[in-house]
Amino acid sequence: MANGGKLDLTRGDSRMQGQLQDGELEGPVRIEEAGRPQAQLSYSQGELNGPVTLFHPNGRVSAQMPYVRGKLHGVATFHAPEGWLQRKVSYRQGLMHGEATSYFPDGGVAEVEHYRDGVRDGAYQRFHGNGQLALRSRYLKGQLLEPGQPFTEDGRPLNAEGKPMSRLRWWWKRWTEPAEA
Repeated sequence: MANGGKLDLTRGDSRMQGQLQDGELEGPVRIEEAGRPQAQLSYSQGELNGPVTLFHPNGRVSAQMPYVRGKLHGVATFHAPEGWLQRKVSYRQGLMHGEATSYFPDGGVAEVEHYRDGVRDGAYQRFHGNGQLALRSRYLKGQLLEPGQPFTEDGRPLNAEGKPMSRLRWWWKRWTEPAEA
């Protein structure tokens, strides 16, 4: 015989509501504090399975995360209390895997990095607020392959002393060298 029923647990001003099936959480679960939503969770046989939404104290979405059999799997998004998207991260079986992108409050890209099985692997780029590349480097299995190449806000590379290439030299180099494939 299946053991199931409603779950309505209150402690102080916190409340958790959901369903139990055979003593385990099953289906949607809602957590509130002082009447404000804190989390909306999805369970299957006692494990997180499906969309999970977390909320800031002001009621706006803080994070949206997809779970499969208790592990993050898919693209998760994280938001500032004001509502703008701060970060978008791909997960595979609970580990960061694929692209992770951070954003400025205006929606511009601040940083792009790549992961493989939870470890930084591949291209890493950080951007200035105007959209120009600020730093470019590469990682292999979590190890920095070479010192990153920094750039000025107008796109000129910086040398080892942190000084920008002259505009004339930069212009000439861009026009005389073949473009990277």
